[in-house]
Amino acid sequence: MADDRRLFVFLRAINAGPDRITNARLIEPFVALGFDQVAAYQAAGNITFRTDNPDRADPDTLAGALTDAYGFETQVFVRRLDQVRATVRQQPFTEEDVGGTEGRVQVSFLPAAPPEETAAAVLALTPPEDRITFVGREWFWLPRRDVAASRLPVARIERVLGPTTMRTLGTVTRMLAKFDDD
Repeated sequence: MADDRRLFVFLRAINAGPDRITNARLIEPFVALGFDQVAAYQAAGNITFRTDNPDRADPDTLAGALTDAYGFETQVFVRRLDQVRATVRQQPFTEEDVGGTEGRVQVSFLPAAPPEETAAAVLALTPPEDRITFVGREWFWLPRRDVAASRLPVARIERVLGPTTMRTLGTVTRMLAKFDDD
């Protein structure tokens, strides 16, 4: 089934600093691991590929290969095609919510769904003008203004949640549209 064969990988903090990794170099470790139809999207740590054996795309295995290739560690978040589709579909904010802000919906990928008390701790850190909600292994954030203008303490939230990687929901939606196999 295509849902099991198409995987999406979201890397944390790729090309966020002064050292830039081109898309061609970004996909090299995935090609070396034998994955098919490997592609990078926007040179921002968004990779997709097909495989007959999704178990080979274990986040720890991929992280090790990336460390070997790039010389630094990065967190790896793997999602199947059906999971990315669900993330795009379950955008939890209404059109009215989104239309009433200057911000864009952000989605952060987590290694696992947080326990209720952890989610509650994050919600307690959220400024009243911003909205956050958890859906499985993702948390969605709707800033009232631009992300940079928000008072949301993202670094503090990551200390509560552990490592995450954030994308605009629009980026995830466009990536899905480009690489959806069905």
